[in-house]
Amino acid sequence: MSIQVVEQLGSRSVSRQQGKLKATRSFHVWDDTSPLTTPDAVGLLFGTNGLPRLREVFPGSRRLRAQDWTISLVSGHKDLWLVTWEYAELNISFATSGAVTTSNVETPDASTPGYSEVNATFSASHVDIWRAFSRASIDQMCSANGSHPAGMPNPGDIGGQPVDSGGRPPSYIVRQYELTISVTRFGTFEPASLVDFVWTRNAGTFLDCPPGSLLYCGATVNRVGPERYQYAHKFVYDQYYHMRQSPASDNAGNIMLTPQPPPPGPPVPSHAILVEFIQPFPDLQSFALIDPLILKYT
Repeated sequence: MSIQVVEQLGSRSVSRQQGKLKATRSFHVWDDTSPLTTPDAVGLLFGTNGLPRLREVFPGSRRLRAQDWTISLVSGHKDLWLVTWEYAELNISFATSGAVTTSNVETPDASTPGYSEVNATFSASHVDIWRAFSRASIDQMCSANGSHPAGMPNPGDIGGQPVDSGGRPPSYIVRQYELTISVTRFGTFEPASLVDFVWTRNAGTFLDCPPGSLLYCGATVNRVGPERYQYAHKFVYDQYYHMRQSPASDNAGNIMLTPQPPPPGPPVPSHAILVEFIQPFPDLQSFALIDPLILKYT
């Protein structure tokens, strides 16, 4: 491979638009031995062979940094590419002393490796319940010394206050929130490393969520630049530790109810005679292993 990069004479230009400085540079890029046949192949060369990289300074200026680029095939050629970089002025503020402060110069954006952001959406879900519990009771059950540590219920009746009517459950609001942490990584796309975490819950406290209360739902991956991938990791918190109530039923599928007194006694309200907790997501994982960059939020 013999990469050739030649900056075009006269391509450098600086202008002021809407009160801000902007600049451009253009390059011809080709390979003498192994033709560059795709824009991606050219993009992989950024930062090498004289091609600028993201946030590289414009020659002779400290305030202009490489921000956007265009890769296009030169008309009439199959492997000669024109790369144009656009530079933008840094947002530099002035302190009261008159000194220039540049703490925001290296603020990354979504295409910068290591960039991370977090978003949350709070909501509630309606679930069927046969027994009522206080939030404190659920937390105690699922504590380290509780009867259902980390939301792993033991078989048997769960107790609580019966609230169903003849086996018909009322609807109860379970508070939840969805959390998305986006991380931009440099390198190759490696989805297989995330498969083992999907539909598992947190083995330890994570993002202030008690063990077992946070479910990893997977990730959405987008390419945001040459060898740059943004992973949007989605989690769901559930105040019931993702446990759901399940009443016992007979062989015909009917919910087993508390017996009525024999005649001539008056009928009394009946309820599900046995209610258990089930855990659809029994596997626990250390979420810190999903990506080291997520640790900044833990």
